[in-house]
This record gives sequence, structure tokens and C-alpha cells, in this order.
Amino acid sequence: MSSVTQPRDLFANITQWGCLLVLLSGIVIVALIGLWLFAMTPSPPPGPHPTAIVWTATPTPTPTNTPTPTPTALPVTPRPPTDIVIGEEVEVTGTGSAGLSLRAGAGLDADRLGVALDGETFLVISGPVEADDLTWWRIRSTTDPNREGWAAANYLRRRAGE
Repeated sequence: MSSVTQPRDLFANITQWGCLLVLLSGIVIVALIGLWLFAMTPSPPPGPHPTAIVWTATPTPTPTNTPTPTPTALPVTPRPPTDIVIGEEVEVTGTGSAGLSLRAGAGLDADRLGVALDGETFLVISGPVEADDLTWWRIRSTTDPNREGWAAANYLRRRAGE
């Protein structure tokens, strides 16, 4: 038998090759259009352009303790050391509105425990101690026994009648 291709088989073969050719052509066209779109440089739209706002955290500074100012010593005439004695009452005087610092120890570098105002009365319980060119006495409030500290003698005077 001779091999003769039937027209019907030839038509089926051409149809298959034609479909394959159309499919491959479509894939190539889509690939070319995609490359063309990605290669284009986009132009900005007309009109004003938005500005990006970038929020950044600003660190909050750590609070620092501000030392309370110590009253400036007023020039006074030095008193004799025998003017104040342990066990007597003294009065705060000459500080103006600044008051007299009550300190944890004798000296300007000692921690400040409180402030005594002019006219307040205290009992002398210890001293004297010389520090920072001042004479210091440990005094206790006559109205509040828990309130005491070291005070510079320059702002203490014996109570009238003492």
C-alpha cells in the first residue's frame, strides 16, 4: 500500500500548526507590550505635587535636679563664740525672704533639709563646728521636734530675754 496522505489528515495537521502559531504569536506580542510598558519613564501628573512628611521622634531630655540656691551670706560682724551655747533658744534673723538653710551636716555642701524663716525659734542641740569659713550649730524647732538641722551662726541670735 502506498502512503498517500489523506486530505482530511492534512487539514487536521495544518489546523494544529496554525493554532500553535497563533498561540505563540500572542505570547510574543504580550511580552513585547509588557517590555514596552516597563521601559517607559512615567511623567508626573500635572498640578501641584504632594510633599512627604516624615515624623521622627524627638527624645525628651531627662530632667535634672536643679539645686536650690543657698542664700548669699550677708556681711555681718562676727560674734564671739560664747554668744550661742548648747541648750539655749535662738531666733533666725537677717535672712530677708531667702530664709536660713537647715542642712544635714555642717557645711555648704551638706544636703538641704529645709528652710527656717526670720523670726522662727530653735533650740541649740549641738555645735559649734567650723566649716566653709562659717560657724555651724545643730538646731531643733521649738514647735516641731522632728525639724532640725545644721545652721550658720551668722543668722542666729540669742532670743531676747535669754
